Amino acid sequence: MRNDFKIKNINFCCKRGTLSQGNKQQILSFTETKLLELLLNEVNEIVLKETLKEFAWQHTVVTDSSLTKSIAKLRKALAFFLEDEELIITIPRVGYKLVSNDVTPIAEMDNLTDLEECLATEDSLIQATESTSEQPSVMSLRNKILFVLSVLLIGGSLFNFLRFLPSDNERYIDDSYHLTELSSNGFTHKVITPKNMELPQEISYLLSQQKCDCLFFVDKISDHFNISYFDPEKSQGVSLILDEKSLAEKLGSNLHQGDK
Repeated sequence: MRNDFKIKNINFCCKRGTLSQGNKQQILSFTETKLLELLLNEVNEIVLKETLKEFAWQHTVVTDSSLTKSIAKLRKALAFFLEDEELIITIPRVGYKLVSNDVTPIAEMDNLTDLEECLATEDSLIQATESTSEQPSVMSLRNKILFVLSVLLIGGSLFNFLRFLPSDNERYIDDSYHLTELSSNGFTHKVITPKNMELPQEISYLLSQQKCDCLFFVDKISDHFNISYFDPEKSQGVSLILDEKSLAEKLGSNLHQGDK
């Protein structure tokens, strides 16, 4: 069933779990993504509570209260783009309905192109891994040392760069990088990434939950993430080099309250 949709002038990407409009973006949780996906596939039709719960919480028993809370968060995310319009209406004791005459599924060919790109990237990583495994142990050790030194130099440079980056960031962003705004819980974050890099949904969501109006720079080299952030309110910044699992754990414990 997984499809991407355009809701008026808002793009909904099921794979990433995002709602976006220009540089504005809202990150949805997995459950919210599944709920919106089902409601869009059944646009202007009533979807029963049980159907929604079975689709969004597969093999898990949940209460109506959990469904109500997730729908409320989904409404809030949509209201970020459509302040004066409520798309999801409640059918008392029955279910919910997404009401709109301007919902368009994105062509399947676009999804196929994304899949081909993902497969091509995966093949490249596999080939790189196989090539590395064939090198002598001494060469492998030297490459690891060079990799760590390179990442440290990049991280230090980015840290110093972000400390003095003006508040009007977008005018100073190179064409090969992309600036995205994430808004959640009353905070607005700006995230700079290379244009050819796609952040995992979990990390995008965790960045949006940080309790600061921060500027983040995220890049990935091999299987490690380089993340630097700057808090203009406190004029403090941090630069970290972590693998995906460690980075998720760090963000989950609130990066803003971590090392300074």
